[in-house]
Amino acid sequence: MQEVETKILDVDAGEIRQKLNSLGAKEILNTRLVVDWYGPKGITHDGDDPWFLRIRTDGEGNSEATWKGNRNFNGASSSHKEINLKITDKNALGNMFLEFGMELYAHQEKDRVSFLYKDWRFDLDQYPGMPAYLEIEGKSEESIQEAIKLLGLENKIATPKGEMAVIKNNYNLNWFDMRF
Repeated sequence: MQEVETKILDVDAGEIRQKLNSLGAKEILNTRLVVDWYGPKGITHDGDDPWFLRIRTDGEGNSEATWKGNRNFNGASSSHKEINLKITDKNALGNMFLEFGMELYAHQEKDRVSFLYKDWRFDLDQYPGMPAYLEIEGKSEESIQEAIKLLGLENKIATPKGEMAVIKNNYNLNWFDMRF
């Protein structure tokens, strides 16, 4: 699956929720996510990794493993190949990754509220110690720009960068260990 997305920084979470609700967007998720990141040993994990693995668990205990490939930049958005699998035992899978010679190199917790509207997915993310941001997923860069205009976010910073770069570079926080 190819994912096209952008992040809109420093948004007012209440205002975004209100706008999405007024459009008739469907809220599909409201949870705290716990995310553990795995990758090859011996590299810096500086955001330029050729691929990475993630185990993400929601507040209900549902877990998903994700492989993500290299990020391609397309203006204000980026795209990358992604493969997701539902899993029943996150600890066993984490141990298997370690046995394969990978390392657990980062842990985050964040609150997420997700909405679907037309062909877009909107993820409103709140990490500890920083303002909320809105991730918009669409079919293309043009689709992303349409969603930005629809929500009146043209004057906000839109970035195609991954969350690691956003958190480290824009907020000077330790992306490798973020906990509430």
